[in-house]
Amino acid sequence: MGIFRKDRELFKPQYNNQYTIHSSSYHYDSQKEITLEENIYSRCRIDNLQKIWAKNFIMLTMLPLLFIASIGLLEAYIGSEFMVLTVTVLFLIIYAGIWLQNMHMKDKLVNTYVDRKTKFYELLYKRMSEKYTVAAEYSNKINEYTVIFPKKYKLNTAGKEIFGIILFFVLFMVCITFFIGLFITKSLEKYYPNNSYQAIIIIIVISGILSILAYKFFIINPLKRKNEIWYEISLFEKDVTDTFQQIIPDSNKNKKIVNYPVDKTLKQPFAVYFIVSILTGFFFIIWDYQMVMAKQKYLLKAYIVEDYFADLIRNEY
Repeated sequence: MGIFRKDRELFKPQYNNQYTIHSSSYHYDSQKEITLEENIYSRCRIDNLQKIWAKNFIMLTMLPLLFIASIGLLEAYIGSEFMVLTVTVLFLIIYAGIWLQNMHMKDKLVNTYVDRKTKFYELLYKRMSEKYTVAAEYSNKINEYTVIFPKKYKLNTAGKEIFGIILFFVLFMVCITFFIGLFITKSLEKYYPNNSYQAIIIIIVISGILSILAYKFFIINPLKRKNEIWYEISLFEKDVTDTFQQIIPDSNKNKKIVNYPVDKTLKQPFAVYFIVSILTGFFFIIWDYQMVMAKQKYLLKAYIVEDYFADLIRNEY
């Protein structure tokens, strides 16, 4: 690759715009045996991230407009309630599918990276251990990193969110149903046993508490994790990079000082974004964009660190 001058320190501000990023396809097969170079050239294309989000954004915003237009035309020219119902059900199924795809897409953006990068670290360590004498301390650290990385940072937020939405909706409907029943019971109290009124109140309270818990653990927590995942990954990879740097002898003339790019702006202000999204509705689209583009922002520098290590190992052979 050869993209670094020997006198250059990685990530000094004055050099930030002088680096070159190498990337190719988005797909990565973690089961296939490949070389370090093949691993690097199977990286996600950074420019594809914006295209992926743009496609989902267009679908999510255009479909409601097409639905409204279709309903208007059906009522104006056909006037068939059956057709209106059919189009409504079809729209809800397609729209729910796109939202589901969008949720899984954000998980996949993280998981594909973690799978490939874990293999990258394994291949890099193998190459380094062939060249340098690696102390047991560093060997144990690298092995620990490759085990922890996929376990701790791969996402399954989409599944949790889907379950949470369904559970919250069911509990919320139970709460509303019994809340309505509370007024009916109050007005017809003489026809009910003495404890019916109290029993309904207990059911409402329990359903309300369970709804809040479901919303917290299956909707809020997964959303918060997606909001902060790239910041958390950057902290983890900084430690991994420091360990690999310690393996490389200081006498190596190609060794650089790596100021790993831990960027606090990767961690969006969750509470502010969440509240504004609820109050405005449309702001969630902006927030969704920020979460997807956090990967692009991170990879612009994370890939450079990969190139540095690969370039250093190549020059050693």
